[in-house]
Amino acid sequence: MHVKDIMSKKVISVKRSTTLHQLLKLFDRFHIFPLVPVVEEDGKLIGIVSFKNLINVFSPRHTEIVKNIPFVDEEDEDIFNVELTKEMGSLILVADIMETHFVAIKEDESLEKAFGVMKLYLKEEIPVVDNKGVLVGMIGVFDIVRQLFSQKGII
Repeated sequence: MHVKDIMSKKVISVKRSTTLHQLLKLFDRFHIFPLVPVVEEDGKLIGIVSFKNLINVFSPRHTEIVKNIPFVDEEDEDIFNVELTKEMGSLILVADIMETHFVAIKEDESLEKAFGVMKLYLKEEIPVVDNKGVLVGMIGVFDIVRQLFSQKGII
């Protein structure tokens, strides 16, 4: 069985130009913040936004350079005492917080390979792309486990 056979095809994605306010409004009814694919106008997957990226909004003073210096102590940010302004909702764009180094899998890969990739990279879900890099779905560990239970006649 292939990834395309069980992946979720209804995926909410955003563009680089999506504001933080728009991004959060898209997901105000979810009980957790999902992994959000970022796509170009043609649907090509260019990045992801995760919960970790949202937390990083609370600590803008930490640049990637400082995070990678071993002798610099990184203080834990108290997110309850960080000053955020209403304007930040429209000033911060997905392009400012998205990850451009991410894991994705092609739709024609096997479920075994998808599970192995998720296990290797410690991901619970990953975007699915076609041969041109266009986002076509999402697959998660639960999708694979549910399929295995179905194959065994449990569900």
